Amino acid sequence: MRRDLAGEEMRKVRVSVLAMVLLFLLPLAVLSCAADKGEREVVFIDLEAVVSEERKRIFSRVLRGELSREEAEERVGRFFIRFGEVLHDYEEEGYLVLDAKSVLGGGRDITGEILEVLSARGEENE
Repeated sequence: MRRDLAGEEMRKVRVSVLAMVLLFLLPLAVLSCAADKGEREVVFIDLEAVVSEERKRIFSRVLRGELSREEAEERVGRFFIRFGEVLHDYEEEGYLVLDAKSVLGGGRDITGEILEVLSARGEENE
């Protein structure tokens, strides 16, 4: 029974994560491509890896009973706010940030850097 409830909770959070990606990050990526600010360094992130890492962290806390469904959904929302802020900071520094799946060649992978910054900002807020 507990396993069924945990599975249901994870499915609900998974749907929330996907909805946030579609509603928040994809328009941000389109806007970053459309806003030409002269010469910009192209960098890319593995969007799936970043979201998956946070999802694992939240799911493990739900499974351990440390977070309720509502708290998990709140954390997902805060994660995407932090993620948007980090991406905005990179854009302000003159980088064109793309999803790794969109990059055929060139650019620099900043997935690790993004994960470190998100982790640090997450620890500050907890």
